[in-house]
Amino acid sequence: MSATAVRRSASAIRRRSHRPSSALVGGVNSPVRACRQVGVDPILLVSGRGARVVDAQGTPFLDFIMGWGALILGHAHPEVVRALRQALSRDILLGLTGPDEEALARMIVDAVPSVEQVRFTTSGTEACMTAVRLARACTGRSKILIFEGGYHGHSDSVMAGHTAGIPELLARETVSVPFNNPGAFEEALRLHGPQLACVIVEPVAANMGVVPPAPGWLARIRALTKAHGILLIFDEVVTGFRLAWGGAQEAFGIRPDLTTFGKIIGGGLPIGALGGPRRLMQRLAPEGDVYHGGTFAGHPLAMAAGLAALKQLQQRPPYGRLEAQGQRLERRLAELAAARGVPVRINRAGSMFTLFFSGQERFIAWWKGLRAAGILAPPSPSEALFLSTAHTDAHLDRFLRTAGQAFKAAGR
Repeated sequence: MSATAVRRSASAIRRRSHRPSSALVGGVNSPVRACRQVGVDPILLVSGRGARVVDAQGTPFLDFIMGWGALILGHAHPEVVRALRQALSRDILLGLTGPDEEALARMIVDAVPSVEQVRFTTSGTEACMTAVRLARACTGRSKILIFEGGYHGHSDSVMAGHTAGIPELLARETVSVPFNNPGAFEEALRLHGPQLACVIVEPVAANMGVVPPAPGWLARIRALTKAHGILLIFDEVVTGFRLAWGGAQEAFGIRPDLTTFGKIIGGGLPIGALGGPRRLMQRLAPEGDVYHGGTFAGHPLAMAAGLAALKQLQQRPPYGRLEAQGQRLERRLAELAAARGVPVRINRAGSMFTLFFSGQERFIAWWKGLRAAGILAPPSPSEALFLSTAHTDAHLDRFLRTAGQAFKAAGR
């Protein structure tokens, strides 16, 4: 988008934003976008390119939200945009299966050894919901186990205890234990093991801030689920194709029974996917008796964008460089916080990281300091910051300078 077009778009949005109330609930379509945890109104963005976004007032920002992790190649990557234009020239929606669906599924199968077949969905929520249903059908069991602080979308079974509107009968089918706590996990298996269909886990927790698995934790989960006949589901909606080409399961050397994907595999468009061995995946309709369907599953635009994105990651693997950049940020942020006397813990896994402050007020002050200097971080202390291939060393230098200054405000 040209600078003139951005200014015109921003002007039009400013006029609309002066209305006394919004037609959107809370002014947003996903709660974290409301920015209430940092005490500001929702931020309206109108464009993005590379590592930068522009808001409705025409203000540019260096972005570390990166589509909540979906944009590992940055905003509007030329190859993704080119693929979308080509797909649009053919049509928007054809209604039956297209060749890019098989091509993208094949790339996922080739990249992730635990996956032999794939079913595309329209979101990570839908992928996790389908994985749980499939696990229940394959095991003949009804209960599932989740970990406190994990997030697997907003379907009923995985949101038990976290939202109104879930019947108590269904909520009782969900067992929840702390992450990185082998004792609590083993006790839950002792109490509920014969009734558990699956354990679903983010191999690196990314929705209570970044929390890597403790040494041996994932291996222990794998061994115990196998011993109890429980299916292990890795929710790699965030970590898939981010921590490594083969996802977290490649990085940690663990093979789950089922895997869910999202975000990166769609190149920035809505997508989700469920993958696993044929013996399990063949239970899905039309081969088996577990129903999943959707008008927009395998949407041509999402397939084209995802295929272009994964081809870039395959041809130019960014993981070594992103790891080096992440290490540098982790080290320097800790040094800057210590120099300002700000108690903070920095957790990182590859190109995703979170700063845990000793109080909400410190986080708010730090976040507002970043924003005032033209840097966008997630407006919640429980969300991850993400790097992309569009972030240069100069961008990181600017981020570190600004973060150091913002620590000063956070230390007051």
